[in-house]
Amino acid sequence: MPAPAPSTRLLRAVAAERDQLDRHRARMAEEADELRRALARIERGLAEIDERRALLDRVAGAGAESRRDAVTARGDRAGEGGEDAGRGDRARDREEGAGRRLRGPEIREAAVRALIERDAGEALHYRDWFALLVDAGHEIAGKDPLAVFLTQLSRSPVVRRGSGAGVYELDRHAGARLRATLEGLQRELRELTISHGNDLGAIRARRERLNAEIGRVERALEEIERVLGPTPPLAAAG
Repeated sequence: MPAPAPSTRLLRAVAAERDQLDRHRARMAEEADELRRALARIERGLAEIDERRALLDRVAGAGAESRRDAVTARGDRAGEGGEDAGRGDRARDREEGAGRRLRGPEIREAAVRALIERDAGEALHYRDWFALLVDAGHEIAGKDPLAVFLTQLSRSPVVRRGSGAGVYELDRHAGARLRATLEGLQRELRELTISHGNDLGAIRARRERLNAEIGRVERALEEIERVLGPTPPLAAAG
């Protein structure tokens, strides 16, 4: 005996439920599109901020070097005579001390150089690393220099967490891995239109994210080369 056909009332209820689900899904899809657009704007903003911060850091670094050169020249001229020489030396010391107050990426770059130059091994507790930097004659700007130092140390592209609590170590292979990452990002950027076809919105959004990520990796590689020298190929790094 065949099963009875669904009643008209049941069919109407199913259709109404389906219509309600379709409307709800359409609203959610629209919200998802808005969120994706907002995320793209945020990523563009973050990339622009990172670029401006890097530029300001470079300008600040160049300014500090210019001040130190000028102070040294004034001290040399003051050294030609008596009490003026003493005042020139004291002023130079104060200015040079101010010039050593590191900020931002300068802190982590100076920390890596201090570790290498002092032959202090490949890993240190961050407090010992901070003491090493201070012993090298540097000062860190900020209300809590140790906390500022730790924040910057953890952001270094050539530093990673060690095996013990509070221990950080050099990652000498980071440059090679980042170089491989950069090549992959650049390759994906070149092949973007192939992978996304004619979806211009998807292509534009992905291109923006790729360019932002490429910029971040390039800045990290530049920092690595400043503190460790040219990056070897990944195969050579082992």
